[in-house]
Amino acid sequence: MWHAQALANRKRRDNTRSEEIAHAIHRMVDAMQPNAAQSRARVAPTRAVTIEEFMRHMPTKFTDKVTPDEADAWLRECEKI
Repeated sequence: MWHAQALANRKRRDNTRSEEIAHAIHRMVDAMQPNAAQSRARVAPTRAVTIEEFMRHMPTKFTDKVTPDEADAWLRECEKI
């Protein structure tokens, strides 16, 4: 019985330590990247955007002959729309 209690207490301490470490990591990331905290707090749009509404913004056409950085920029542009 004592052994089971000791194991339960140890597990609780380990979970607490893991949570403390995770919070510390988040604080470090937030300190290094001021916008990181804001990006985690993004709120989903209240309604879906139709393809017609999206196309009104005339997004650039994606071609498969781009660098990974250019593809990432294209995705970011589409996400903004």
